[in-house]
Amino acid sequence: MKYFKLAFKNWNKFKGRANQSEFWYFTLFYFIVGTIFFFIDVSFLGYNPMDPTSIGVLQSIFGLLVLIPSLSLTVRRLHDVNKSGWNMLWSLTIVGVFYVLYLEIIKGSEEDNDYGAPSKA
Repeated sequence: MKYFKLAFKNWNKFKGRANQSEFWYFTLFYFIVGTIFFFIDVSFLGYNPMDPTSIGVLQSIFGLLVLIPSLSLTVRRLHDVNKSGWNMLWSLTIVGVFYVLYLEIIKGSEEDNDYGAPSKA
């Protein structure tokens, strides 16, 4: 939960670095909460995932609330491995998704890089 709050605290910071634990704990919490909202939408709010006209209200609201903090966190995570945040655009291609995932998985540099000192979070 600490890292989820930290992502919202730094929602507008696209400079600096975010370490692996900050990124992956945020991702884990996002997945857990999104899954809970999915089941609430299906069970109580009439969301049918097989119907293309049906909308998961809680999932949609949660996704919009977390969009900008998750983008800024991803950019800072790419900075941690000494890559530009623009590398996130590789996700728009099929092969590029795996490249960005690889960059998010590898360990960041322990010394200062082009994007600043390592994150202490």
